[in-house]
Amino acid sequence: MERSLSIPRQALAELLRSSGSPLTPEAYLASLQQGAAFETYPSRATASWWSMCILACAAVLSLVWIPLDFRLESFFIVGLILLFTVIEYRVHRGFTELNPNAPVLGFRNQSGLTLAILVYGLYHAFAPLPASMQTLIDSLNSIDSTMPPLIKTILRIGYLTLGVVGGASQFALAWFYLRARGR
Repeated sequence: MERSLSIPRQALAELLRSSGSPLTPEAYLASLQQGAAFETYPSRATASWWSMCILACAAVLSLVWIPLDFRLESFFIVGLILLFTVIEYRVHRGFTELNPNAPVLGFRNQSGLTLAILVYGLYHAFAPLPASMQTLIDSLNSIDSTMPPLIKTILRIGYLTLGVVGGASQFALAWFYLRARGR
């Protein structure tokens, strides 16, 4: 259906009056612009569905990882992933139900996830290696002395990339959610 239809102001005023509407043509057009925000919700619902599925897969994988890496940090990470997944489910439901609070909730959830990914990547890029990883790198030192610095550099670059690229992509999704509010 064609969205823009040219109609004279007087004819629109007559149509509104005959339908019993108390709105003026200007007020009616303003109400149409406010309702346009709901047209952007289906694309946000699709994006939140994909985000929710990816977070759910990450939650399942992190739950499988806990027995392999039984540390407090692992439990904390799993808890955060589960929390972000549950909130993303609420965001998805909000977009599918055309809830006007869904864009802000989605923005807050994705911004929190952005911060978590950024902190995780930066912390692991500059923090000392865990004892188990340091032992492995020290054992490689006996084989080749150039290997440990190379491995540490690769790990730092990987964690920095994870923090910056992962954080930036999540923040882009946060802005995508929030833009539904302003339309």
